[in-house]
Amino acid sequence: MSETKRFLQSSLLSVIARFTGVGLNFGLQILIARLLIDKTAVKAVQDVGLSHYGDLKMMLTLITGIALFSRLGVDQLIVKEIASYEDNRMAHGAQLQKQIYKLIFISSTFFMLFWIIFSPWIKDALFDDVSMINFNLASLGILFFNLVTLNAYYLKALHRASGFALIQNALPALSFLILVVAFWEWFPSDELYINLYTLSTIVAGVASLLIIIPLLKQKKLTYNVSLRLKNIAKRSLPLAPVSITAFLMLWSDTIMVGLFLDADKVGLYSTAASISFISLFFLGALDATIIPKLLFKSKNTPKEFKSFFWKATALVVFGLLAVTVFMGLLAKPMLSLFGTIFQQATLSLIILLSAQWLRATSLTFSFMFIIKEQVKYLNIIMVIALIINLVANTILINAYGIEGAAVATLLANTFLAMASVLLFYHKKLLADY
Repeated sequence: MSETKRFLQSSLLSVIARFTGVGLNFGLQILIARLLIDKTAVKAVQDVGLSHYGDLKMMLTLITGIALFSRLGVDQLIVKEIASYEDNRMAHGAQLQKQIYKLIFISSTFFMLFWIIFSPWIKDALFDDVSMINFNLASLGILFFNLVTLNAYYLKALHRASGFALIQNALPALSFLILVVAFWEWFPSDELYINLYTLSTIVAGVASLLIIIPLLKQKKLTYNVSLRLKNIAKRSLPLAPVSITAFLMLWSDTIMVGLFLDADKVGLYSTAASISFISLFFLGALDATIIPKLLFKSKNTPKEFKSFFWKATALVVFGLLAVTVFMGLLAKPMLSLFGTIFQQATLSLIILLSAQWLRATSLTFSFMFIIKEQVKYLNIIMVIALIINLVANTILINAYGIEGAAVATLLANTFLAMASVLLFYHKKLLADY
């Protein structure tokens, strides 16, 4: 089998695994929305259920975001360092992963304390109806969500793209789904939906660790690089702004909708945003195969790098365009799956789909800044795009509601895509290949 065919096959497997996770996630979200929002109830009761759904979606967003900050960029470091290793250096990758666990335990504990200390202000600003004790218990999700992420990225670095997708997406959703079914009769009452989400992150974190442990049993260190925690943090921190800014670009709208509008609007907007991310899940499936391959070719077969870069770029741009158009045509039916009340977010979803496609077009161009160790330029572009997003959100949400938040994302992603490509050519990042 040719290398191109193997690449396409691994990409297809990654896409299948990724969409297995997507299917579980959306099945779970639809189920939760239906449980919390009684379709036969009067509108006032529906709005209460939608507010509870909005609180749960905000909790997912907050845990994901704070966990990302606490990882200090080590997820990117795992891929950057381990993906380019040859088989005889895999022992170093295993040792690096073990040290990263220690670093993340320390940093996660710090951010959990931060969560608890500032919980009165965070809860009042972003949530409508969550008790303080349940809010503080949810901080455990930071540590265990990090475990899931680190273990998924370790598989990604080992070129096991389908395993990466299943652990990162399917495992948390499956854990939550099992708990929802187990506590079906009591789920909508007494904030149990918040507690079950917290418990699901713990279950998923432990399960992911059990999957990874056999791969970490490497007895001999074969590559001489310092594995001290301070040294690891020093190497990972320059990579952190890329991930953090990317997250804020994706989720700052949801957080700002929570700041300026009520929880029911968070439920509507976050659902539209989640559906729009289906296209990014497809991108993530490609990313799981493309990025490790780019890293490997840049260091081991540089003569093949340029050709592979443009093939990968074409696959991302045109593959995602087809997905975006298809999803745009099905925008209203997809929202209706959650309940007819969600059809209010149709226009927001169409705008967000366009924004996510624009973001996707810059994937390979952006990653070249990491390969060429010019991350500072990418960080500058993303920070400017984030500022555009935040300013536009402040103006447009107050004026146009959730549609304004979607337009803010479109404006920021347009700048991000154009600036990444223009700077890529200006810096001549392919000149050495």
